[in-house]
Amino acid sequence: MELEIGVRGGALMFRSERYFFTLFGRRLGLPRWLSPGTMTVVHSECGDGRFEFALEVEHPCLGLLIRQVGVFRERVR
Repeated sequence: MELEIGVRGGALMFRSERYFFTLFGRRLGLPRWLSPGTMTVVHSECGDGRFEFALEVEHPCLGLLIRQVGVFRERVR
C-alpha cells in the first residue's frame, strides 16, 4: 500500500493512497473498485507516557468497515 503521511491536530496521520500486489516480480496497482477502501491510522500522544492508536477502514460503497482505537502506555523497565 502507498501511504500519505501528515499531521492532524498535532497527531501523526497515515492514509492509504493506493493498493498494490506483486506478480512475477512486478508491482501492479489494484483498481480502486477492488480495494478494501481507504485506511487511516492516527497516532497521538496522550501525555503521561501514553499514546492513542486509531485505525479506520472506509469503503466508498459499503461505508465504515473497521474502527479500532486503543490507548497504550510506554513500558518502563
